[in-house]
Amino acid sequence: MRARWAALVLALLDTAAWLLIAGTMLLSASEPATRALDRFAALVVSVLYFVSGAPALLLAWKSRAPRVALALALVFPAAIAALLIATVVMLP
Repeated sequence: MRARWAALVLALLDTAAWLLIAGTMLLSASEPATRALDRFAALVVSVLYFVSGAPALLLAWKSRAPRVALALALVFPAAIAALLIATVVMLP
C-alpha cells in the first residue's frame, strides 16, 4: 500500500513538473533565434513524461503494479536531472 501512495504522489509531482517545464518552454519570450530550441526542449520533456510519468500515474491510480509505477515515477526526475547535467557539461 505504501508503494502505491508513494508512486501516486511522485507521479502527480511529475505531472506538475512536466506542466511547469513544458509550459515555460512553450510560453517563453525568447528571441526568435532560440525559440526552436525552447520548443525542442518542451518536446523532449513531453516525450519523457509520456514514456515514464503518465504510465506511472495510470498504474498507481488503478492500483496495478505499484513497484513498477514507483520505478517509472522515479525515472522522470532522474532523466530531467541527467539532461540538465549534460547541458551544463556541454556549455563552454
